[in-house]
Amino acid sequence: MIHLDTNVLIYLPQWARDGHPVLERIAAGEPAAVCAVVWYEFMLGALSDGEADLARALVQGRITPVTEAEALLAVRLFSATGRKRQHRTDTLIAACAIRAQAEFLTANVRDFRPLVAHGLRLASVA
Repeated sequence: MIHLDTNVLIYLPQWARDGHPVLERIAAGEPAAVCAVVWYEFMLGALSDGEADLARALVQGRITPVTEAEALLAVRLFSATGRKRQHRTDTLIAACAIRAQAEFLTANVRDFRPLVAHGLRLASVA
């Protein structure tokens, strides 16, 4: 299982055109999912025709809810990584991937790298 960050959904049309390796993994049978926070952020964006449909086809309904368990883990991650305001949402997204025991794919590795020490498994975008 691979959980996707918002920026991955944003890049999806370009990656589909370019034949990105991550899409090859998914086409080969590895399931892709997003947490509800990622889906919310993505749907808030200025989407072009077909972008939401492409993302829906990729995740096939695998939108992970945020439960109390994810919220509590996110609080621990937030505290463990210095309580930086800009990481509030990132820690919630990371908590969903950790609890799902999934790799996490983001184009913004720098912001998520501190969470690796706390159980986040980053996937490569290359």
